[in-house]
Amino acid sequence: MDQRLVLFAKTILTMDRPRPIEDGFVLIQGSRILRVGKRQDLYLTPSLRMLDLGDTILMPGLINAHCHLDFTNFKGKVKYQGGFREWLRQMAMKGREMTPADFKNSVRQGIEESLAYGTTTLCDVATSWESYPLLRRSPLRSFVFFELIDMAQPSTALYWKSFQDRLKHLVHSEPPTETCQWGLSPHTPFTVSKDMLQSVKRYLNDHRHLLTTIHVAESGEETWFFKKGAGPIAERLKVLNPDWAIPRGTTPVQYLSQNGWMPKLDIGVHLNEVNGNDLKILAKNRTVVVHCPGSHRYFGHKRFQYEKFKKQGITVCLGTDSLASNQSLSMFREMRLFQESYPQISAQEVLSLATVKPARALDGSHHLGQIKPGYLADLIGIPAPRTTNSKRTVYDHVVNYRKPVSFSMVHGQPKFRLASSKKK
Repeated sequence: MDQRLVLFAKTILTMDRPRPIEDGFVLIQGSRILRVGKRQDLYLTPSLRMLDLGDTILMPGLINAHCHLDFTNFKGKVKYQGGFREWLRQMAMKGREMTPADFKNSVRQGIEESLAYGTTTLCDVATSWESYPLLRRSPLRSFVFFELIDMAQPSTALYWKSFQDRLKHLVHSEPPTETCQWGLSPHTPFTVSKDMLQSVKRYLNDHRHLLTTIHVAESGEETWFFKKGAGPIAERLKVLNPDWAIPRGTTPVQYLSQNGWMPKLDIGVHLNEVNGNDLKILAKNRTVVVHCPGSHRYFGHKRFQYEKFKKQGITVCLGTDSLASNQSLSMFREMRLFQESYPQISAQEVLSLATVKPARALDGSHHLGQIKPGYLADLIGIPAPRTTNSKRTVYDHVVNYRKPVSFSMVHGQPKFRLASSKKK
């Protein structure tokens, strides 16, 4: 039997109750939380290992619901000049210059930065596939989504066969673990063909446990492509694949729905361009939406419709996207940027977008995103404020925190990091 460990902290944000626990404890055995409460209510026994975190705010580890670790070292190297399709083309060109060693180095940098800034669970869209074995061995909990793009492929059938062969070999040699799972990510509705969508859909019928994610309705250019069958995306597709079926009179969300894909889509990323019918489809299919505030600001997209998603009962959570379109992999920064755009939203609700809400998409057994008995011991700590401010709650302090975390734990395994003066 695993030895029990008890953590003490000045403040515990459990995210399953309205108020923090002051001078509290979390009792852990193995990878699971056994008890949570006030220090005075814990009966100490000689067999307990004890760790007093002192003036620390202890909370659930942050969940980054969308990231591309492959592109961590692309920071500042791919300029956006107002054309989204052109930016994607430059990204593809830059990616072709990368070696496997380059991608591995980029992924390692991304893992290190993510851990330092409080992420304990990360959803990575793997273009190069180099992240899967590295994340599998890392301290992070991870969900790796293998990306599919067939827009420039001469044969979708051959591409899909090659994809499956490669996937089978990789997963056989590197099977999923308790802390690393995998899923599938058709890139976008305009870079994946109808035939490819149908092939993946049939595959998912036989692999119902797999999670899926797709970039959807990210840009105005994408909206125009599906509405009019024209614009920069259509022009590029005609060059790459003259036989590509170009849609008209629809939206990205409705196009996926027409192709029977919405019941298969667990996590829709971006959804910056949606109308009322799109919202109804997303709500009906219980699709979780990931908003990436830093990337959203970088591209200058129109205002994200958080209030409308919330009104429809659609779960929204936060992600960083990649450093090709962001400054940092810190989820604290994403929460801060989100609150700048929605100052009427409480800091407690903002924190839920990086804890409780993404857990709903990823965790069918409901064991992530909160500190409560039976849940996984994925925890982080940050220094408590030295002075009190009657106008700022402890949640405000968390959302505005800018330094590395002082404590982290994934799957019951403590990881310590010293805070520095570097801010994100």
